[in-house]
Amino acid sequence: MSTQYRVVASVTFQEDLERLEEHIVERDLASNAPDDTCLFRFRDAIERAISILSFAPHTCRRSAQHREFRELVIPFGHGGCVVLFAIREPDVLLLAERDQHEHDYR
Repeated sequence: MSTQYRVVASVTFQEDLERLEEHIVERDLASNAPDDTCLFRFRDAIERAISILSFAPHTCRRSAQHREFRELVIPFGHGGCVVLFAIREPDVLLLAERDQHEHDYR
């Protein structure tokens, strides 16, 4: 039987998520064919991907900048985002999130 982890979002992660949601909406509104479901699809992609962390966080890659942390890559559209997290049994702590095209976490 596998271990069940509790996924806990930090304040920084929540702020990053709000920033990315705003970016997604702005980018979509500026496109030639805006999609009013874009934000809902983004949130669904985030939720599905993060659910993996509740049972298999060790499958994600180690962070190149912070070896004690791991990264979850979440594809979305022509890009996606990367979630930085730490495993502190029995918790998985969501630390930060960034667009895949950003160079580093804040």
